[in-house]
Amino acid sequence: MSAAAPAAAPAAAPAQQQPAFRGVFGFIGGVVANAVSSIFIIMVVAAFVAQHVLDHKNTIAKTHSPEIVLARMLARFEAGSVIPPIEGYHVSRPDAVAMLQAVLRPNKVTRYPVVVGETGCGKTSAVLDAIRPNRTGIVYHIVGAELLVDVPKRLAGSLAFEFNQFTFTAGYFKDRGVEMEQVTSAAEPFKSWAILDLSLRDVAAQFKAKHGHVATLVIDAVDEIDKQGSELLHAIQKFAKSAADEQLLNVVLVTCDGSNLPALKESSAMTRARVVEVGDLTDQQAVTYLVRRDIHEDLAKRAVAEIAGGRLILLNNLADDLQFKTVEQISTQLSIQTADSLQDVIDYSEMHNATSAVHKSLCDLTHGALHINIVHRSLGKDLTKKLLATNINILAYHPNDTYTLHSRHVQRSVAALLNCTTP
Repeated sequence: MSAAAPAAAPAAAPAQQQPAFRGVFGFIGGVVANAVSSIFIIMVVAAFVAQHVLDHKNTIAKTHSPEIVLARMLARFEAGSVIPPIEGYHVSRPDAVAMLQAVLRPNKVTRYPVVVGETGCGKTSAVLDAIRPNRTGIVYHIVGAELLVDVPKRLAGSLAFEFNQFTFTAGYFKDRGVEMEQVTSAAEPFKSWAILDLSLRDVAAQFKAKHGHVATLVIDAVDEIDKQGSELLHAIQKFAKSAADEQLLNVVLVTCDGSNLPALKESSAMTRARVVEVGDLTDQQAVTYLVRRDIHEDLAKRAVAEIAGGRLILLNNLADDLQFKTVEQISTQLSIQTADSLQDVIDYSEMHNATSAVHKSLCDLTHGALHINIVHRSLGKDLTKKLLATNINILAYHPNDTYTLHSRHVQRSVAALLNCTTP
């Protein structure tokens, strides 16, 4: 009997029939699923970021709205600027301080004050002394040796003002009679100054309405602005004049060098300025200063009489130099510097010829002040300007249109160098 035929193998399951196709489709499905998942995650993250940015913008828009910005500025004026404490060897100047306090807190604003004084006379110290007893309502700012474009921004910092794209809108400017394009198209630093100008007017009006009197803004060392060009300085003067005309804000400009006055006078706004001068210490105040700096009183009196007078910057240098130099050594060194400065700008024969107008004028100056017209006729305007230059410090110009020699040691040095006789 023949063997039975083998039974047919069972049909393969579908999964076993097309393993390659299933793997391919499974891979594609996984990629698609991953892609969809990634896109979803990206969309969620993007939505979160967009919401965060929107929330941040809304927060900034709220915290930097004109109302909030002005409220911060108002708070700064109400608190006043922080003034550094008095140093141990500080010398009181009651007359200068009383004069400056009247400047800082006038009964009525009709002019804007310009405070002048020669470099190193202690003018800034006197201004701070006048603010210190009651700083409320006074913001003090001193201009440094910064770039011109940074001047309004540094001033804004002292005023608690922050420039920001959300701060002001076209509507804000239009309400004040200014088109936004007029501001945004301006070059720096005038763009920043224009915005600061408007905000200062607004906060000054708020301060006056709330307190019944004007606030005061002190801008010290405005001559630093003029060194880079007078256009911004004149814009600030124009603002100061306008604020005085409207009795809105007392803007006090302080210049660290009398030779800056001609630049200030080039502006028509100077017609509304009130110029006041801070002079040197008295000889007794100068001696007191040196004694407090551990200089023996007899030595202090001689150093004041022969070298420094009441020029604070010279007194400060003397307090250090007298520790290891004699009065004679210091005087000789300063006399050489004065002689070199003079000979750099004046012809030797013209200076030493006793009959020349230059010689006579310089000798006359060793005895006291001369009117501007006399000096210009004898020295000429060009030579006068050179002698006023800060790096020479021979002449000093005063608000009453007079010139003097810059300091006590210059006066003595010129007299000895030119053999000037006593009148």
